[in-house]
Amino acid sequence: MFSFLKRKKQPEVPNWASFFKPDEYTSFLKEIEKYFYDKNITYIMGDGEIVAGPNDFEFDRLGLVNVAQMCKFDEDRTYSQVVNDHFETMIRANKFDKEFRKVIGNYEEVKQYLAVRLYDEVYFSAVGKENTIGKHFVANIYMALVFDLPDGISSITPEQGQEWDQGFEELIATGISNVKANCPISTFQEDFDGTIIWLAEGDHFFTGNIVFHLENYPQLIGAHGSLIGIPHRHGAIIYPINDIDVVNAINKLIPLINGMNQEGPGSISNSLLWYTNQGFEDLPYKIEDNTIQFYPTDKFTAMLSFLAGE
Repeated sequence: MFSFLKRKKQPEVPNWASFFKPDEYTSFLKEIEKYFYDKNITYIMGDGEIVAGPNDFEFDRLGLVNVAQMCKFDEDRTYSQVVNDHFETMIRANKFDKEFRKVIGNYEEVKQYLAVRLYDEVYFSAVGKENTIGKHFVANIYMALVFDLPDGISSITPEQGQEWDQGFEELIATGISNVKANCPISTFQEDFDGTIIWLAEGDHFFTGNIVFHLENYPQLIGAHGSLIGIPHRHGAIIYPINDIDVVNAINKLIPLINGMNQEGPGSISNSLLWYTNQGFEDLPYKIEDNTIQFYPTDKFTAMLSFLAGE
């Protein structure tokens, strides 16, 4: 077995893996190479992915960003353990999927596996959102109907959905309800230099789905709504707006959201969102030369003016 990957003694870290130091990236590549060597699978290294040669597991194009992020930020496992667990899970998922496909047209059989997951819209740039069942949520976030299977997430095509003779909104509602029932989310407060911020976390891919059930978390909603970030699949950030201290909070929230989004794994959005009983609104910003440039909407600016005058 051999790899087509040609490496320098100390390879340059590509943009997709910018969170790695050069020696960390080298270690990551060695573990990738070892895993596929042990499986006797050839591969070609691409930009944030590998293209696998013939194999018994039906591997084809495999993304590396998420497994790289897990290697970088998982403090409990070694790179070898993370890489092995990641790809072995994919193998188990593939085996389950073969049996699952035999009943996929039976809605009563599959509805228990329906879920709605939040994604960065860029995730679907290759396959096209027209090949999914879903809709735009807010900012760069897309909500897609997926199968939440024992060892992985599987996308659902419109053609598959048509077999079930169920309406779009009913499918979405079922997916949201299943996630709420099956994927617990814990919430807790952290003090960031005097600013109390709520954090939500879960050991699954659906922590961001807390935004669909905020009415069940009254402690997370202020008199003027909440500021929310959904940086990655395992976390959400919430700040209830009650007074003008929200201005200080914004300066803490933006770097926090942006940093967690870069770290991942399963990055979703670096957007700062404003939630009220009228829905969600994107609050644009830029970070240039370590300086935050905030561009609030007219509605948000009016709210700040009201709070400043209280």
